[in-house]
Amino acid sequence: GWINELCYCQLDLHPNAPYDPWTPHSGISHMYLGQRAATRLATKGGVEVPGNMRPEHPEMNTMTHEPHAKCLKLIQAAMKDPEKEPQVKKIYETIGVYFGYAIAQYSEHYDIDNVLVLGRVSSGAGGEVMLDKAKEVLSTEFPALKGIKFHVADEHFKRVGQCIAAAALPRLRGRKSLSRRLGEIDEISPK
Repeated sequence: GWINELCYCQLDLHPNAPYDPWTPHSGISHMYLGQRAATRLATKGGVEVPGNMRPEHPEMNTMTHEPHAKCLKLIQAAMKDPEKEPQVKKIYETIGVYFGYAIAQYSEHYDIDNVLVLGRVSSGAGGEVMLDKAKEVLSTEFPALKGIKFHVADEHFKRVGQCIAAAALPRLRGRKSLSRRLGEIDEISPK
């Protein structure tokens, strides 16, 4: 089997898609499927976040991991509040829709039978909402993909599993990178 870390694949081709702070590209997966997506959607979900974490703030997309992790904790806390839950749930539903369409887009390049779900945004009740919505998208919009099996890691592995998975990936030799979707063709080779 294969494990592919697809957080740096481009999902959004819109010219005004948010730029990734670590690459020169815009519309990268992790901006739509992880805690950065949750941060971008927080105010629409009725969650009060610091001013610099609002989508319109120029620093919002360039911040390090920690402020986004703090924002996600605010969102997860709001999800546990019965009065706020109906509105906050929409954040996770939106990310779930993104996730379902992302899997469909990835399936244009990969034969996908199994998806291992990692990342803090998939924790708790919100993560269940996100996953249910992704499955619904696949079932209704892409019936040929509805048989994909989802595997959810335990809470500890969700938080550190991405690092472990990335560190365990083998070095690719002579393979074309996915950046050709960005109009480039790069060879991936050992240093």
